[in-house]
Amino acid sequence: MAVYVLRTWKIKPGTWPQFQQLSHNEIWPALEAAGAKIIGLWTTILGEGNEAVLITRYDDLSMWERTRVWAQDAPDGVDAELWKRAREGVLARQALTESTHARVLSASEYRAP
Repeated sequence: MAVYVLRTWKIKPGTWPQFQQLSHNEIWPALEAAGAKIIGLWTTILGEGNEAVLITRYDDLSMWERTRVWAQDAPDGVDAELWKRAREGVLARQALTESTHARVLSASEYRAP
């Protein structure tokens, strides 16, 4: 059963452009090569500022666990150099981050994506 991860970050002021670029260019290619699907990345325009919100789809919880780029080697079928770039991107993005929180969600049987 697919799971969705809703991750939020409180990012340092003025870092939104770099945060987006690191996500898009360095991190997501490896995650997508491992089978994850990036649904979207947003920033808050009303409400608490300097917040980034990401939703990503994984086939199951074990897939999400396998794609923690900072925790392990590349999953089977994913280029090791691509995975290394993602790991470096995660570290660079962490330097832009004040805090982060992830929620792993399962979809409702009604109106599931």
